[in-house]
Amino acid sequence: MDRQKAKHLVIKAGFELVNSGLIARTWGNVSCRIDDKTFVITPSGRSYSTLRPEDIVEVSISDLSYQGSIKPSSEKGIHAEVYRQFPNINFVVHTHQEKASALSAAGLGAIPVPEVTPTFSREVLCAKYALPGTKALRKNVSETLGQSKSNAVILKNHGALCYGKDYDSTLKTAYDLEDICRDFIDTKSREDGLSPSEPIDDTAPIPSLLKEAKKSILAEKGGYVVLNTDPDVIRYSHMTKPLRPYLDDFAQIIGLKASIVENNKSLISKALSHSSAVFIKTPAHCVGGKMKWMQKQRA
Repeated sequence: MDRQKAKHLVIKAGFELVNSGLIARTWGNVSCRIDDKTFVITPSGRSYSTLRPEDIVEVSISDLSYQGSIKPSSEKGIHAEVYRQFPNINFVVHTHQEKASALSAAGLGAIPVPEVTPTFSREVLCAKYALPGTKALRKNVSETLGQSKSNAVILKNHGALCYGKDYDSTLKTAYDLEDICRDFIDTKSREDGLSPSEPIDDTAPIPSLLKEAKKSILAEKGGYVVLNTDPDVIRYSHMTKPLRPYLDDFAQIIGLKASIVENNKSLISKALSHSSAVFIKTPAHCVGGKMKWMQKQRA
């Protein structure tokens, strides 16, 4: 494929994935094969809305080498594995789509597919976990690709990898995968007899901590307090067990865990010294955190 056409398709896909909600911010990555030796891929840590053709990086399939000062996505290795193993595949997207990402943290070996199609076999396999951008992740993905008969694999605790012969088929695969994961979650919920929990009263007065947030120690450290009345967040705020992020991107934001503490400035400050977020056990059920995590972005 012509290099400029490939770069324009990568940018186009990035816009569509962001607008559809399949990726957010600078996360995820998109690539397009040029020939049997090279592919182009989105750069590391760049907003999709700012990308121009000259920002898209050409990478060698065999050794991941590239030229120029712009760094390609740290996940270039897993894209290269797709192109190496499947000569008929010309487009790859790594997404953080909601339902597939949720199932990536469920500890499953595969996601069943209700209907076999040319794109999906009887199941979508889940690659073993490894840190992003590492040789171990590339190895795990390579092994799973070798066993997969679908045009997508789940990256455990991370998201999904979808691929196809061209732009259109690859994007359709990503959308179809989300539908498959949504149906699986709904089916399992019905089989397990799950039903909505009893409603929780979230009408309690906003605590003084919120009213005085600008004067608090959180504000002094460049932080904020967010009032969140989502039922699941409220229920979790009453637990004593810290929330551990099972998805890599969440871990990059908040650290290794988010503690649950009483509505006390000293306790909140101490908790935030180990994490960028904290659940505050109050009648209004707050979620607090630091804004500094926004300064650190990566692909």
